[in-house]
Amino acid sequence: MDRRSWLWRRKSSEKIPGETESSGSASSQSERCSDDQEVSKTSPDDAQSPEVSSHVESCVDDDTVKILTDKLSAALRKVRAKDDLVKQHAKVAEEAISGWEKADKEAASLKQQLETALQNNSTLEDKINHLDGALKECVRELRQSREDQEQRLLDAVVEKSHEWESEKNDLKNRIIELEAQLEAAKEVSASFSHDFQMKLDAVEKENEYLRSELLAQSEELNIRTLERELSTQAAETASKQHLESIKKVTKLESECLRLRAMACKKSSNDLKPIITTVSVESLTDSQSDNGERLLGLENEPSCSDSWASALIAELDHFKAAGRNPSVPSPEIDLMDDFVQMEKLAALSEAACDHPSTEPRVEAPIVDCVSDSLKAELEALRLKSSQFEEKIQTLETEKVDVEILLSETQDRLEDACKQLEDAEEKLADLQKELRLTNDSRRVAETAVDSAETGRKLLETQLETARSEVQALREKIERLERKIEEERVLSAELAWKCQNLEDELFRRSQEAELLRATLLNGELKIKQDKELAVAAGKLAECQKTIASLGQQLRSLVNLEDESTELNGGSPVPHYPGTSGSFLSNSLESANGTNLLNGREEIQSPSSSSSSSVSKQGQHPHGHLS
Repeated sequence: MDRRSWLWRRKSSEKIPGETESSGSASSQSERCSDDQEVSKTSPDDAQSPEVSSHVESCVDDDTVKILTDKLSAALRKVRAKDDLVKQHAKVAEEAISGWEKADKEAASLKQQLETALQNNSTLEDKINHLDGALKECVRELRQSREDQEQRLLDAVVEKSHEWESEKNDLKNRIIELEAQLEAAKEVSASFSHDFQMKLDAVEKENEYLRSELLAQSEELNIRTLERELSTQAAETASKQHLESIKKVTKLESECLRLRAMACKKSSNDLKPIITTVSVESLTDSQSDNGERLLGLENEPSCSDSWASALIAELDHFKAAGRNPSVPSPEIDLMDDFVQMEKLAALSEAACDHPSTEPRVEAPIVDCVSDSLKAELEALRLKSSQFEEKIQTLETEKVDVEILLSETQDRLEDACKQLEDAEEKLADLQKELRLTNDSRRVAETAVDSAETGRKLLETQLETARSEVQALREKIERLERKIEEERVLSAELAWKCQNLEDELFRRSQEAELLRATLLNGELKIKQDKELAVAAGKLAECQKTIASLGQQLRSLVNLEDESTELNGGSPVPHYPGTSGSFLSNSLESANGTNLLNGREEIQSPSSSSSSSVSKQGQHPHGHLS
């Protein structure tokens, strides 16, 4: 609206200077008329003759008429200018009215947009309230789910602990069964292993024999392929040599014919030696010896027959050499030089104008040239026909391409129209997209806040899971350690049983020796044996004491494991109780060795009872 009012002011300001200019021009004309009247008034006072006065009056009348006409034209101009101003003011007023109407319409549209924006804001506020309620509900559900999950984890841990205990018992029973099956399988495998070994040896021998045969056949095959390649190469070289020899024979025959014709012509032509010498001198750099021979041949016509006979002899010799390709022919290069020189001579003779002597020689040449020209003409005709066909095909293709080009242009115009429509639709969609993006951003902020809360809960859950996993791993490590200690305790119990059996056997042997030793001569031997037995008994007592200390440490470890497992009882293996040690050692109580000097005393009840609780300890303590 402000812009339209400013334009109206601008137009009115532009029109006002025109009025001022017109008024200024009218005032200037009136001033001129007044000056003329003053001149006319002063001039009659100064005039003295009637002619001058009449002339002055006529001039004054003319001037007054001119002044009046000028005033009338000026008035008409002013009227026209005012009419134009009125019309312009009317147009400006109409434009201002239309601007006001457009401004009113824009204001109404802006009001509608404002109302729609307010409605959108209200809907967005409703959505925000709904999302807040949903977020609170999600937080409550997350808390409840976390509590439920913690309770489930605790229940699962308890159930898993019970399941592990039951699985332990099942695994123990399975281990016993598997050990029995393993012993039976070992017995069966021992019987079958020998048969399998025999079969394996036989198969290996057969494989070695087949490999040797395969290597021999591959070597023979390689030798045969090499022989075949060599034979093919020899055949190719022989065929190439034969073809080359045939070509050279034909060349020599043609050159012999040319030399014979030249020998006939040499007697009649005196200028030919000079021309041929010039042509020969051009080739003397690379073939000097052959040039000298040819010059001698041309200068001495009588020797041409001898050269022709020599060439025929060489030709026969070359044919014989062609039949025997293995025999080398050293004169082939010389004959090639002769052929080149004779070609130059034939060209020089063709350049000379001697129609009386050359018709016989040039007739076949002309026939050959005409045949070659005819062949070339036929080839050119074929090429021209092919080119015409190609031109016709290109013209048809050009017409097709023009049709396609027009079709593509039409399609391009349609596509441009569709593109313009699509751009308009895209602009509308972008506006809608902006509005939706604003609403989406507000919703995303709410979702992000909910997501942060969920991530915090997930991190807490992950930490709890990691702690549970660490506890499980620790329990598994302790269980593995307990299993290893149980295995070692079983081994130690077995070794203790062996030592006790040995002690019992040694004590019986000592009693037998004491009963049988009646003579005094055997007392010394008896004393020595008893001393050795006493030393071994002392070592056994030391080992039993060390085993008792180890078993005490194992008992402490089992107590710690029971505390971690929730007080689950530790099973005792049969044979680990102290009864088998106490019964075997009590038999040795009270036996005095070396006539009361050394006494063998049984280990204390605490050490014998500690043998029943066995655990993990290295084997290095046992001697």
